Amino acid sequence: MHTPERPTLLQDAGLAVGVAAVSLFFAYPRPGIMAVVLAMCAPLVIRRAYPRVALATLTVAALVHVVTQDSPTVSVVAVPILVHSLARWSTTADARAGLVIALAGAVLGPARWLTDRPEEATVAGWATSVTATAGMVLTVFVAGRRGRDRDEREAQRERERAERRRLELAEHERALEAAAAQARTAVAREVHDIIAHSLSVIAVHAEGGRALTARHPQRAPEVLETIAETARESLDDLRELVAMLRGGGPAAAGRAGASYRPAPGIGDLDELVSRLDGRVRLQVHGNRRQVGPVAGMTLYRVVQESLTNVLRHAGPGAAADVRLDIGERAIDLVVRDDGYGAASATDGRGTGLAAMRERVQLHDGTLTAGPREGGGFEVHAVLPAHRATAGPGR
Repeated sequence: MHTPERPTLLQDAGLAVGVAAVSLFFAYPRPGIMAVVLAMCAPLVIRRAYPRVALATLTVAALVHVVTQDSPTVSVVAVPILVHSLARWSTTADARAGLVIALAGAVLGPARWLTDRPEEATVAGWATSVTATAGMVLTVFVAGRRGRDRDEREAQRERERAERRRLELAEHERALEAAAAQARTAVAREVHDIIAHSLSVIAVHAEGGRALTARHPQRAPEVLETIAETARESLDDLRELVAMLRGGGPAAAGRAGASYRPAPGIGDLDELVSRLDGRVRLQVHGNRRQVGPVAGMTLYRVVQESLTNVLRHAGPGAAADVRLDIGERAIDLVVRDDGYGAASATDGRGTGLAAMRERVQLHDGTLTAGPREGGGFEVHAVLPAHRATAGPGR
């Protein structure tokens, strides 16, 4: 049995002393009765700390009281007090045992004390005494059980509250983990877009420049400058991305050695296409200013990744068309090439395509990609205009 904390023992001792003081007041100066009173009240000190010991001790003391005394004393209130305590704080078995013993005492006590008073020993008087005593015992027992039920319901509610808090914390942690995973995915996507496209452009210019400079040596600086500029831009983008991840914002990006630039958008498509020396044709229909910055960056990255795949997989002589239609209801982007298509070493459904699809889905859009009939490959993205427009005042 769990021992209650010290304040509970002190409270129980105070109750026992109070009951004993009142009982001794009426028993004084008869030593025998005073001894019985103390024996009846002493178990109340340990009624919650050691309920079974208290029940056994009080049972013996009550039997002595019934046998040796010709009338009840105030100390008999210790019996209903202990019954209530057992019903409220002890086990069900202990509570029932205390109730049975108390009900037995409710019968034996009146029978013993009325026997010593022949003038009052009537069946009606005995029945009244037994009913009153047993009723008091049952009343405190029921009150104790109800108190126990309230305590258990409150404890259950507290457990439920604790479980809800635990679940909320777990959900919060899952949300944080999901956010961190999304952030890692976004960073990986940005790094992939920056590195893959830049290296593909550098590789194309390096391979083409080798043949070009053999025929026209005077154009070597132009080729090398294009390669160097692409490499510098890629390095600047990476520095900027790392600085932003460190939490320093654009200012930190500047301190890191990169000049801060706005995120690329559809206004940068012309410059993107110009890097490929005429291999790509760009057509834009509609008002570019109608497209918001986030959607613009998504469209830019889709075109960038599509052209990267053209450089890597379509073949050295492949050309591409980029068509962007900005309508009132939707923004339609198509990138198609005339390269290897289904005969390519890859079907184009790798990390880059997954990243493009994730970007488009953030705007409730759709993206399809695959080989074209008759050769080549096509990427088709559609963004709802209501999720992609710049909004009023822009």
